[in-house]
Amino acid sequence: MPRFHFPIVDGTKLDDLIGVELRNEEQAKKQAELIAHQLALIQASKDARNVVVIDEDGDEVHKVPF
Repeated sequence: MPRFHFPIVDGTKLDDLIGVELRNEEQAKKQAELIAHQLALIQASKDARNVVVIDEDGDEVHKVPF
């Protein structure tokens, strides 16, 4: 299974060095939405923040604002 990483970006980047093995890009997008939702509940902020999905090749494949 491919490994996807979910760094948090808000002007600076908080890397996800471990990542998660998921079946496909669609699952990775759903995982990013879940992460963004959970972070929005615990971290109220007016700054633009995003959960980014990075595939095994290091390419950004999705971004979810929170």
